[in-house]
Amino acid sequence: MVKRLLIISVILIALLVAAWFYKSYKMVPELPAYEHDLISESGQTVKLSSLKGKYVLISYFQTWCGSCIKELPSIDALQQQVGKDKLSVIIVSDEGMEKILRFKEKYCNTLDYYQSSQPLNDINIRIFPTTYLLDPQGQIILSKLEDFDWSSEEVLTLIEK
Repeated sequence: MVKRLLIISVILIALLVAAWFYKSYKMVPELPAYEHDLISESGQTVKLSSLKGKYVLISYFQTWCGSCIKELPSIDALQQQVGKDKLSVIIVSDEGMEKILRFKEKYCNTLDYYQSSQPLNDINIRIFPTTYLLDPQGQIILSKLEDFDWSSEEVLTLIEK
């Protein structure tokens, strides 16, 4: 009987660990952007809520992330196709602004980059890039982990609706 309880306990613990891992690393977390400040390239504090009224694409990245670099051209293409008057693109990292600006200059200097006011891990962003598309009311209409083609027909259709 004790052996059976031990086996059941081990199985339950393994399932709990697997569920935690899946939730932490395979599911897109709740959007933390409305809960913390972003710092612009010029050092100004920005609230994402100030961008309501148009579509917003917010991508959390790290300068060392290959998938983040791979995703940038499609984000830039989406911005060019839709236009800045209809879509705001916000690229966010918790790394130092100097490092972010070097990254911007090297990989894609047409987008707006921001520094998170707190570590991304503290707001449950653990996979890079983690990207959200918000409608003009601020509701998430698409979210993706890792690189994705943001200039795809699927995304354009969501914005054109």
